[in-house]
Amino acid sequence: MARQQGLLVSTFGANVSEIVPGLRSLPHDHLILVVETTADESAATAFLDRLGVRYEALTVDPQDLAAAAMRIVQRVQGQCWKGWSVCFDITGGRKLLSDTAMLAALAIGAEVCCYETKACRFPLLAARGVEEALPREIADALLRTKWPFPLATVQELDGRHPLAILMRRMREMDLIEPTVAGKAPALALTGRGRACLDWLQRMEGISRSWE
Repeated sequence: MARQQGLLVSTFGANVSEIVPGLRSLPHDHLILVVETTADESAATAFLDRLGVRYEALTVDPQDLAAAAMRIVQRVQGQCWKGWSVCFDITGGRKLLSDTAMLAALAIGAEVCCYETKACRFPLLAARGVEEALPREIADALLRTKWPFPLATVQELDGRHPLAILMRRMREMDLIEPTVAGKAPALALTGRGRACLDWLQRMEGISRSWE
């Protein structure tokens, strides 16, 4: 039986020492080095060249967290569909870069490791990004509802109505908030709600492109 090939995705900031523990500890056939657009990865690439590691550098802008995570997902998914195992090492770089990689790992269901203070390995995240992190009915409501949503429509319902319950849950999760649309009270997406919707829409676009 053929051995399963492995892909290692490592974040990198400035110091080569950030990626060494992951390279030593995590079996891999190919490395994707994730760096910020403003970073200089020359020290890391020179180190990898000396070791003869098969790698490529992927630049992202973590200031746009969702877009940066999606860029990583798009690059990694090809190996996932070929049956490769994927592991993320989020030790290197700023916390924002690590958060970006963590979100990408969640999207594809990959193991995450960190060697910042001591070796930590997080179990496989059997998820499909935000769409699975959110309850299905919440994700569907974010995608299918036209926002802002008239508050009067909700107020006319019995408190036990599924839509009324759904909107209360979304408020408790800080996904929606009261606002005024035109001159009428409405429910609009919060910053968190907009970020979740943006991720869901991007994931739908990727899924359609591979059908």
